[in-house]
Amino acid sequence: MPAPPGDPDPRGRPPPTPRGSPPKPREAARETAIGLIHVTGVPGFEPARQSVGVIGDDGFSSAYVKGGAVLWLTVDRGTLTEANCADVPLHGTGGGQVTCGREGGTWYRATASSHEYALPKDGYVVRLTAPRDKVGRDVLRGAAEAAHLANDQELDAVLPPLRERGGVRPSERGDLLPGRDVPDNRPPAGAGG
Repeated sequence: MPAPPGDPDPRGRPPPTPRGSPPKPREAARETAIGLIHVTGVPGFEPARQSVGVIGDDGFSSAYVKGGAVLWLTVDRGTLTEANCADVPLHGTGGGQVTCGREGGTWYRATASSHEYALPKDGYVVRLTAPRDKVGRDVLRGAAEAAHLANDQELDAVLPPLRERGGVRPSERGDLLPGRDVPDNRPPAGAGG
């Protein structure tokens, strides 16, 4: 029997934050609902911390990378049913015809270039999406099977740390090497604005 709304599930994971609840400092700083933050484990893939962000109003997205392959984990409010499955585009694709097939409690969805597993939950959908030519279906299925609500330790690993005043530190730029000149993109002195 599922736990009543607002109670943690039997595995000790937090429930999604109901709309209208006051956000926790970390949640407010990231603009995402803590109860929607999921993680997964994919052999050989590493989470790209700089990819962590908000999707939709208060959903969550992150990328896992291995060489040139990128697997996206996204969680957003809504539903996925037989009636709307083919109408909902895959994450990060420019569209294209979506085919859908049920696999137990999940949907396997695909376009010509991308595919995903979508796991409908109570009021939200967890989706794992990747290019078909970079990530095999078995790897994608494994990522979907391993996806779960993040516990406190996983939240600490995936979310940037908070500053004292509740903000977040700027993301570290992987494209700027230490000791290198960093371009100054500030407007010239005296420029309007």
